[in-house]
Amino acid sequence: MSRAGVRWLLIAVAVVLNGLPLLRSGGRDAPPAPAFELPIQTPAASATPVFREEFINPDSPLAMSHVASLCELPDGRLAGVWYAGSREGARDVALRFATQPPGQSGWSKPRPILTPGLAACDLKRGIRKVGNPVIFSDAVGKLWLLYVTINLGGWSGSSLNLTTSKDGGISWEPSRRLTLSPFFNVSELVRGRPVPVSDGSWLVPIYHELVGKFPELLSLRESAGELYATKSRIAGGRSGFQPSLAPLSANSALAFLRDCSPRRRISLARTDDAGQTWSPPQALDLPNPDSGLAALRLTDGRVLLAFNDSAAGRENLRLAVSEDEGRTWKRLATLAEEPRAEFSYPFMIQAREGNLHLVYTWKRKAIKHVVFNVAWLNARSSGTSP
Repeated sequence: MSRAGVRWLLIAVAVVLNGLPLLRSGGRDAPPAPAFELPIQTPAASATPVFREEFINPDSPLAMSHVASLCELPDGRLAGVWYAGSREGARDVALRFATQPPGQSGWSKPRPILTPGLAACDLKRGIRKVGNPVIFSDAVGKLWLLYVTINLGGWSGSSLNLTTSKDGGISWEPSRRLTLSPFFNVSELVRGRPVPVSDGSWLVPIYHELVGKFPELLSLRESAGELYATKSRIAGGRSGFQPSLAPLSANSALAFLRDCSPRRRISLARTDDAGQTWSPPQALDLPNPDSGLAALRLTDGRVLLAFNDSAAGRENLRLAVSEDEGRTWKRLATLAEEPRAEFSYPFMIQAREGNLHLVYTWKRKAIKHVVFNVAWLNARSSGTSP
């Protein structure tokens, strides 16, 4: 074999060896799969229905605000993050951050925490755009922020990055780019709510949208100061993506998928081995206009879904509930509806004291925050609420 042939053979072997850890699906010597950690059952905060809504950024001078997420800190405060600027993908877009004291209305004045320039400085590479932030807090109060950057092209050429804060979002560590593939390491995006796992790691719903769209899970674990990040795929064909994960028990969970196929219906996959394998997705009797959704298992076991109840547009945002693990659904409430408007990208959590918090994009101009409790949901379900 020629010298050039040997060189290319060695390159091929190196690529295969580097890719094996990412492609490996477990075996006889693999450790037992960790389990999902479910939220602690809390007594109902109030038997009286509670519902209120407000804008996180009511006085924003920016033309566009989009794709919000939020989490609860150990002291009960809420932390929210989204991206805003003159338009989606513009160079002036920045990730913005705000907090809310426990049990109160009103948010702190939003402030930019990441710009393309700051991300480029941290990551030591050119960055044209930032977007899609997801924030979550661990048990000791450290904030984790995953977000997307783009160097060239559109969202399909994105990279996934991580920064953290140990002081409640006042200051942030330099960002690092996650390496999830030994090949091109592009087209990884984040959207869904992370789920804690019994081994101390987090499972984060992510997705891939280069040459087809695929739902994935990102496993994040920190040990002895080292960060370990690996990904696995949820069975989803080429049209189901942007998964929203709803654990049902220690080993079982549902993954709800956005649909970009002509059928325009939400699809659902299930795992019974803590995410090691997934069932083929099944289309639900719920429409989806190729838009994001949010699913959440309530502490009483029901599954709540926020979605655009249309096959053609994002003119409404509705809540539906399932009492049989996603098989059948009952529509409970319309949170927003207006012809030719957009209400999109819901993100939902249930706080430790029992209230539910939902944020969503309101007409691409602002981020709306909705607070309600289980008593309000039950009143809607029974038909006793106006």
